Amino acid sequence: MEISTLAAYHCLAFVWYFFVAYSITHVKTEERPSEVFLYGGQWKYLTVLNLVLQAVFYGVSFLADVLRLIKKLRCAKCVISSRDLLFGVLAFPVSTHTAVLPFAVLEILAMPHRYPAKKKGLILLGFVAFLYISWVLWIYSVTGEWVYPLFALFSPAGLAAFFAGSLAVIVSFYNFGEFLNRMIWGDSIAVLDYRRKGK
Repeated sequence: MEISTLAAYHCLAFVWYFFVAYSITHVKTEERPSEVFLYGGQWKYLTVLNLVLQAVFYGVSFLADVLRLIKKLRCAKCVISSRDLLFGVLAFPVSTHTAVLPFAVLEILAMPHRYPAKKKGLILLGFVAFLYISWVLWIYSVTGEWVYPLFALFSPAGLAAFFAGSLAVIVSFYNFGEFLNRMIWGDSIAVLDYRRKGK
């Protein structure tokens, strides 16, 4: 796909996710449903965090496209590396949580991404999952209320099993994204080869 087409797509996706994330995070207190407690604001919900993550990813992608279009290749190389790390480790695996999965698959179809070494990628993904689980547990310890009422139905062992199962699902999606990227684009991805025609 041409860089200008990618830039337009990434810009539109960025604007959309930014708009949705901004709108959700700026809901006035009186407009919130009564069952939503205030501690942590909207930042306690994985859906909101995921929308912000997608906005950041598409913003970085758009920046990389613009840098490639204006031939700032040294800067573009760094931004593309950041974009690919963000996509492989967070934007694709976490996209399974909400309706952003079609955009993530479209992103893999539109352009190749260089995934980090498997160990590094899984450690980063696990670390982010640990941070979110810690945040959810912290909110419960402070308020006595679960971010997701379903958690109240679990015993401590059941809750641990649920978190472990959730981690297994996002690790599976990490592996699926890496596999899909390799199947479509091959093992030797020339993402950073700017001398190719049209780059």
